[in-house]
Amino acid sequence: MLHVTVPQIPGAKVRARRGGGNWTITARGVHALQRLAAVSVGAGRLAEVDVQVESWRPPTPGWLGHPRVPGIVELQIMPEGRGVHVRIAFAPEVDAAVALAAVVRCLRPVATGDRLPELTFTAGLPEEAASLTPQLRDVHVAGEKRDRHLRRSDTLLVGAAPGPEVERAVTVTVARDCWLRDDVAFDVCVDPTIHRPVGRRSTGGVVARGVQSSAALTITAENISVVVEGSVSAANARALRGVRALVIDQDLPDRVRRQLNACGIPVASTADALPAEDDHLGWQAWSVLERRHAIRQYGPSVALVAWPSVSIILATHRPDHLDHALRQLSGLRYPDLEVVIGVHGPSVDAARIWEMAQDIPHRATVVAVDAGATLGEVLQACSDRAEGALITKMDDDDFYGPEHIWDLVVARLYSGAEIVGKALDWIYLESGDATVFRPVYPAEKYSDFVAGGTILISRADLMAVGGWRPVPKSVDRALLDRVLADGGLVYRTHGLGYVYVRHSAGHTATVSDEHFLTRIEGRYDGLVVHEAFGTEAR
Repeated sequence: MLHVTVPQIPGAKVRARRGGGNWTITARGVHALQRLAAVSVGAGRLAEVDVQVESWRPPTPGWLGHPRVPGIVELQIMPEGRGVHVRIAFAPEVDAAVALAAVVRCLRPVATGDRLPELTFTAGLPEEAASLTPQLRDVHVAGEKRDRHLRRSDTLLVGAAPGPEVERAVTVTVARDCWLRDDVAFDVCVDPTIHRPVGRRSTGGVVARGVQSSAALTITAENISVVVEGSVSAANARALRGVRALVIDQDLPDRVRRQLNACGIPVASTADALPAEDDHLGWQAWSVLERRHAIRQYGPSVALVAWPSVSIILATHRPDHLDHALRQLSGLRYPDLEVVIGVHGPSVDAARIWEMAQDIPHRATVVAVDAGATLGEVLQACSDRAEGALITKMDDDDFYGPEHIWDLVVARLYSGAEIVGKALDWIYLESGDATVFRPVYPAEKYSDFVAGGTILISRADLMAVGGWRPVPKSVDRALLDRVLADGGLVYRTHGLGYVYVRHSAGHTATVSDEHFLTRIEGRYDGLVVHEAFGTEAR
């Protein structure tokens, strides 16, 4: 009979049967299942898991994920009422944590193609490793002899240093709040699978009040009453989506403040510190700044140094837009960024662009493409030359703020979508010399549309759907349709840091400028000036 240690955690009940090789599990939600997976490394080898998740909603109707492990001989995913029932059988048997992580990936989107170091999970990890279990495919257990001729692990996750004696590149010790990466400490208290702004719109929401006691934080507003005990739970995060900001005149624990910020909820000590009710830019900039900082600085990626490389592809045939495009590229901030410029036809001198591109503070490549090529073929030629794990498209006439790339990468992290892009919130109309705030398409939402000049996708996912379609226009829509038809997800994050430009003449779009003057929430004379758009110095 197999030796099996059945772990138990709040929110998930496990019953072992058939000598311990089969587990029947009832979990309140996917987050409880993630915690269970983290603490189950080495608990035994399973031939089958039968999981009932009481509360589950797919990101879009009909979406199902993929277990992404070998050896599956039976797979059933059956939505039932408010929840879902998942049964997976394996041959040969797999570690319990690997089996549970396979179920998690069936129910939660997980970004692929980042080309980051592989994580190896070890026995004895605490529940705080739950945020990483969607990536759990490799475990190390005592007595294992597999791959002894190779470096066993890229990043070894342990619950207590030094961990098992196996060859690895990096060791990360996981604990509550403080994680260690080769003895360097990081404050990690944000779980991007919980503390994320999904569902947070560009406008609206209520200002809530907070009272902190020794045991809990109580947050109240009209029709909202939430008690946060120690950490912001998944249920707390959902209940607080309608909160615009929190006002509290007491000191909040850093952990709770950072988790609220990651959800998009900024915190103020007095109501006087809040932006004016109709200051849409002020509210959006405040929320985005706090959520971006919290996820980047206090999520697990900061300890794992797990930010993927990004290549920008930009196609141009308009010499009068070159200076503008190069200024936008130069202002972007990201640690591993490459620029690939596609010169479409003879109207632009590729040699001149190459010379000008040397002043960009990022690696630059120039690709010359014949004038007879379609726009889709130009973008594909650029993508073929790109070296980044992720590829993002920029247009040569729009405005991009310095944190634009960061916003897309962070949104991809917490959404798990194949394509992410920004909402079309901010539009500059050249004919009227005005910028309008038009949040018609809800932000922070799984959808079928994003602003085309902001699309980001992994190289692997782009190749999997056949690349950019060789069409002369609507290339963005064509790629979105390909990904959606393949069962993938599209996620629309906030629109801050991107201004779509409508020129007086010569634009390829078919709708009129008057269309963009309907349903607006705000109007600014000239180009909107704000550091979030990189326009404050203009």
